[in-house]
Amino acid sequence: MDFLSTIKSKARGLPEILVVLGGVALLFAASQAEIPLKPVPITLQTVAVMLIGLTYTPRRAVESHLMWIGLGAVGLPVFSGFAGGLPHLAGPTAGYMGGFVIAAFLMATFKKKLPLKNWFSDFLLCVMGTAIVITCGVLWLSQLIGFSSAVTHGIVPFILPGVVKAGLLCTGLQILLIYKQK
Repeated sequence: MDFLSTIKSKARGLPEILVVLGGVALLFAASQAEIPLKPVPITLQTVAVMLIGLTYTPRRAVESHLMWIGLGAVGLPVFSGFAGGLPHLAGPTAGYMGGFVIAAFLMATFKKKLPLKNWFSDFLLCVMGTAIVITCGVLWLSQLIGFSSAVTHGIVPFILPGVVKAGLLCTGLQILLIYKQK
């Protein structure tokens, strides 16, 4: 049994709401680690999305993300820079937030169906999730600032950090698995 399966099996014993709240807390914390670029900051949110996508069921992954978005929508400061409120769901980062939900759902769905459960398959899932987030983000952003600017400000700064975050997350999970097996 790999490390992620162990986490999932232990998580099944917790009341499901705690699993969802754990995802919300992770998304909140990751939102606050940011490099403040404009119009879209670089954050650790995609790491949270990837971790949730690799370890949660599709349903719990979606519930965590929707609860986080809902808390932000009603004004709680859970978004990047301790922001909250409905305007953020129509601003430059709205497409990325929608992409978080889709990416986590698809990652969790494919993770269950993949025959291989190793670093490389997890890395590919993380890259896929990152690509989904960036695509959704740039499609929304292009409606606000035009396609060319959206590519410049919404794709280019995120490609290398996205791949690095995916690699570091998967490597960290493998190290935890090795440590746990000792």
